[in-house]
Amino acid sequence: MFNDEKRMTFTEHLSELRSRLIYSLAALAASVVLCYIFSNFLLEMLGRPLTPLAERGFFQAGDAPAAPEGADPATPRPADTAATPKWTVLNPLEIVLVKLRLAGYLGLVLAFPFILYQICAFVFPGLRDNERRAVLILIYGCSVLAAAGVLVAYFGVMPLFMPYVMSFVPDGWEVQLRASETISLILLFLAAFAVAFQFPMAVLILVYMGLLTPATLKKYRRLAIVGLTIISAILTPPDPMSMLIMMFPLFLLYEGSIWLSYLVVWRREQAGAER
Repeated sequence: MFNDEKRMTFTEHLSELRSRLIYSLAALAASVVLCYIFSNFLLEMLGRPLTPLAERGFFQAGDAPAAPEGADPATPRPADTAATPKWTVLNPLEIVLVKLRLAGYLGLVLAFPFILYQICAFVFPGLRDNERRAVLILIYGCSVLAAAGVLVAYFGVMPLFMPYVMSFVPDGWEVQLRASETISLILLFLAAFAVAFQFPMAVLILVYMGLLTPATLKKYRRLAIVGLTIISAILTPPDPMSMLIMMFPLFLLYEGSIWLSYLVVWRREQAGAER
């Protein structure tokens, strides 16, 4: 993948591109099929962050016993903490479509590292050493930040966010979770955090290109807070709590990117001095 001495003709490049596209499509298809086979397990895992809703009595979870007759619906009742909420489907095909959509999204995520490798294997021979290092740093940084965003949303934000939203449901109302809409909301929530956590990498790229400096980042910190607030409001459902939940880690990432920008500038100056 990193061999600069091998030179290929235009036809050989097209042949290699076709091969790598076939490999990528085959990996994607295999990942989608695998995710569909384990779709029941994946649905259960996606429902885990909603367990606090059952613990607070918003609805029945798993096979937990129903509330006694005449009991106050708002009174929390025991629930199996390992159980996931009962989903609601409105037609026979809905669950099939939900599983297909879930397999498509998660299959793409599962196959993405292999697809990315195929892209790099095709592109890297035409790059210089410093360009390769920059691309690798970008790939690893974005991957780590995306994984961190998903973990923060899954384990930290959703178990707090969902009960807060459901607390606005009036007493006596029956709560049901439609599978298609709720699963889409959960996936969108996780994807929003994965995208939002890419903010430091965007800042570091601008610093590396000389379009931003650490002094500029510090000078416009207040303006950045306003921008992060707007981004949080766009990427989250329309309520103040969810916006604050996303904005706080983004602000911490912004502060961390300021310190990392000093390192980027120092490395760039060192590379210039060596030349």
